[in-house]
Amino acid sequence: MIKPASWHRGLVLVPLVGASDSLVNALVLWLTWVLISFAHGLTMALLRPRLTACQRLFAAIILAAAMAACADLLAQAWILERYGTLSLYIGWIALSCVALEHLTIIEPRMLAHLRLAGQFGLLISSLGALREMIGAGVPLALLAPGGFILLGLLLAAYQAMTCTPSRSSLEEKPRP
Repeated sequence: MIKPASWHRGLVLVPLVGASDSLVNALVLWLTWVLISFAHGLTMALLRPRLTACQRLFAAIILAAAMAACADLLAQAWILERYGTLSLYIGWIALSCVALEHLTIIEPRMLAHLRLAGQFGLLISSLGALREMIGAGVPLALLAPGGFILLGLLLAAYQAMTCTPSRSSLEEKPRP
């Protein structure tokens, strides 16, 4: 079973792999995610004391959907050339905001939200830059399966670098 404090991180996987086919798309989506999620968090912080638990859920859903819809309209108006690839993932930002609101009710930590935004920004920008560089020679890297493969390789490399092998408490005795 997934721990309640980490299940929201799976919500950023879809935009991470889908919108990181270029560095510019990755940075635009990350900036949009940061602006919407922090505006949503600050607005809900003002509304939270005045609402009951059921009203908080409805307010979080309506507020996140409204902010994502406004961001979608702004993207359509100002960055039309990027809008086609990013329009689907702007809706996922609303879902992420509602999940973060649920986590805020469980454990209120602004520092954890800042750390998540930084980790997501670092991961999506590095994945976008790598996919754009590799995609010049290998077109599979620009498609979603290539993004999953590259993300898996990056996570395996990170785990190999940070994980130290544990020594067994039982030593093997030499066999005759």
